[in-house]
Amino acid sequence: MYYTITTSEGRFNLLNPSEVKFSNQLIIYNDDGSFLKSVSVTAAGPIFDDGDEPEEIAEALENWLRGMLYASEEEEIRGMIRFLREHSKELLKGKLRWRIKRIEAKIKKLNEKKERLQQQYEKLLTEDREGD
Repeated sequence: MYYTITTSEGRFNLLNPSEVKFSNQLIIYNDDGSFLKSVSVTAAGPIFDDGDEPEEIAEALENWLRGMLYASEEEEIRGMIRFLREHSKELLKGKLRWRIKRIEAKIKKLNEKKERLQQQYEKLLTEDREGD
């Protein structure tokens, strides 16, 4: 399992469209990339970020809930908090594996691009030598 965090700023209140808030979304995926579960909360600012570990996210969600008079998704959020705490180490290991795979994919693409550029450069050098 691994998780991703997305925070986006926008106007989410249909009753007050001029109000700007932040949507804080946590999505948990299975190792194969399939969706497992998610939670999204709106706040005056970001309550967690991509570098946070599962325990920090759980704490941020708890703090968010404490500040709410009513949250229709309270049970879902409490379930996510329990899930984060119960699977904290597994989620963190999964996230690190996922990030490593993404970096390796970027390196592969950069190496392929480097090879194409190298070939173009060598072709130009060859043309220059033949032109002399």
